[in-house]
Amino acid sequence: MRLTLLSTAALLGVALSTPARASLFDTYGYGARAAAMGNAAAAASEDYTATHYNPGALTYRKSPHVGVGFHLISPDLYIERSKPKAYGGGEVLPQPNAGLNLGLLFPLGGLVQDRFALGIGAYVPAVHVTRVESMDVRAPYFYRYQSLPDKLIVAAAVAYELHPRFSLGVGYQYLNSLDGSAEMDLDPLNLRFTRKDMNVEIGTASALSVGLDARPTDQLRVALTFRDALALDYRIFNRIYIDGVGLIETEMEGTSTYTPQQYTLGLSWRPTPAWLLAFDAVWARWSQAPKPTAAFYMLLSFDELGLEPVENRSDVYDLGAEDTLSPHIGVEHQRGALALRAGYAFLPTPLPAQTSYTNFLDADTHQIGLGVGYSFPDPLAMHEAPITIDLAAQLSQVEAREANKDDPEDAVGDLRAGGAIWHLTLTLRHDFH
Repeated sequence: MRLTLLSTAALLGVALSTPARASLFDTYGYGARAAAMGNAAAAASEDYTATHYNPGALTYRKSPHVGVGFHLISPDLYIERSKPKAYGGGEVLPQPNAGLNLGLLFPLGGLVQDRFALGIGAYVPAVHVTRVESMDVRAPYFYRYQSLPDKLIVAAAVAYELHPRFSLGVGYQYLNSLDGSAEMDLDPLNLRFTRKDMNVEIGTASALSVGLDARPTDQLRVALTFRDALALDYRIFNRIYIDGVGLIETEMEGTSTYTPQQYTLGLSWRPTPAWLLAFDAVWARWSQAPKPTAAFYMLLSFDELGLEPVENRSDVYDLGAEDTLSPHIGVEHQRGALALRAGYAFLPTPLPAQTSYTNFLDADTHQIGLGVGYSFPDPLAMHEAPITIDLAAQLSQVEAREANKDDPEDAVGDLRAGGAIWHLTLTLRHDFH
């Protein structure tokens, strides 16, 4: 009996891990214009997307502005295993998903003369509003891309124009946290619960963002931004008392949907009214990422059967991540009502090769974007300002990377992983004069 209980506790203890990854906006972009330009937007934001990229740039636009967009994420990734049948859990691949984004920008007139501006942005997944996965720590999966689109994102920011060529903005991004418990009394003779109590608390986690937008000349913009880390914390506690036998207690806690702390230097240059060149350098503090596995605790206390209590705590595996520096380059060419865009970003992996027990897969990624924008008059003739439609196609090419295990008896065996992720996005934008 004791060996059976120990085995059960050990299996449950190592069976749960929770992936963490950056947000959809950080990886793929907020809005079709930025996605097409390689997310080089800290010093090139001109609308509500500044809520995410650079709160200080919200004062750039002097009229109320609204936008709505659609995102489609289609992964085509692969994981090849040298022992495809040795470990029955199998690999886990990200699935296609879609979502909607919304943005609002409100310059404040009156006595402040459009020097204050408010911005609101959100992304709502179409399938799962926010998803937290649990899987065996040995299961191979893509650390940064597994459930990336499955996260509700809400951001708000305010900016103030200290000088006609200098603005400062402050904002917050929000996620929910989860804390729950359940207590039950079980009557094994009658096979029924005599008491069932459950308590679930949903809190809010927020991350500060700060942005500076400087315009030293009419052609040059400089941006400095900081965005703090953001994550969803969870804790789930269960207690079952079995009449005449004893009790079972389990507790699981961890962190998911993690976005690292980031510092960005952005530059944009407009040599002529028709051309815009943009560059961002993003330093992401992945070395501060939390443990990627859930902490699991179990207590089996069967005193009424004369058995000694059994406790088990799962191992929490270190991620071993390092900070990354990502360059982003974008270009835009305006030809009357038509805008043509292109961009490139290099997203280095923060993870080491997986040579031991864990299989948190990741690799350097090359991101290429192409897009077009077109402005046309309001078809309802309700507003003088035109409506702009933006379309972008983005390819994230994940380099093939091998993970050769140190232990030849490893259950999963050597791995090779890579592939591509397609991102298509459509945005409608409109000013209100």
